[in-house]
Amino acid sequence: MARERFTERDILGIELDDRAIYLERWWKLLRVVLAGAGSDPLLARLEVASQKWDGRASADSISYLLTRRYREAVERRATSMLLGAFPQAVANGAGELRLGQTEGWLWPLVTIKPAHLLTAGHGSWDELLAAAARDVARDPANLRKDGTFRTWGDVNRASSICHPLARALPDMAKRYLCMPDVALPGDDDMPRVQRPAFGASQRMAVAPGHEAEGIIEMPAGQSGHPLSPFWRAGHEAWVQGAPTPFLPGPTQHVLRLTPRT
Repeated sequence: MARERFTERDILGIELDDRAIYLERWWKLLRVVLAGAGSDPLLARLEVASQKWDGRASADSISYLLTRRYREAVERRATSMLLGAFPQAVANGAGELRLGQTEGWLWPLVTIKPAHLLTAGHGSWDELLAAAARDVARDPANLRKDGTFRTWGDVNRASSICHPLARALPDMAKRYLCMPDVALPGDDDMPRVQRPAFGASQRMAVAPGHEAEGIIEMPAGQSGHPLSPFWRAGHEAWVQGAPTPFLPGPTQHVLRLTPRT
């Protein structure tokens, strides 16, 4: 609903918005594909695992991960089909070939299903879409050790928030120089941008003259010194999306710079 006025908590709510608006239609497409899977055991497992859709990039969501992976699998197969005749010499020099503005051409392809763009090895667009679903079902990256499908939080983790020195020191030092490796909600393409190596560096909502109602959330804490009591302070609030005050609390330390006399 449109509003004329927003509180600080309203603004924080926008920053924490992890609704999967972008991928919802892909989940619906996946469900249609799986409904026609017949007795295929791979697709039958995927059908059961993807049933529950809460419409968010939740850390505990299996269907969000599978839907995201499905879209990626369809893109790979469609790109390979469209660019399959591209000269190999040029392809080797260019690395992995990708078509830009992906959603702008990929979604029309899978909905219109133009037969004249199909190449050898693809009898129909329905076959391509089903093959992409099998790619997801058999990909080890989507499976836990016990064979069950992973959740989004299994792969979207705060695993790269570290002090710069962590790259130069042995792994044993990472427990002191890195933030806890925990599951994160959110993703690209939504306000709650959170990925293992990319995301919002802080969340803030404050208005001039109303600083006392202001909110700030900062990962890793205010201090960059691992031995400081303020190292990691407030990090858990950032992970959980819990509001913390913008203004400082009571003074705990004072640093005085005194000129020589």
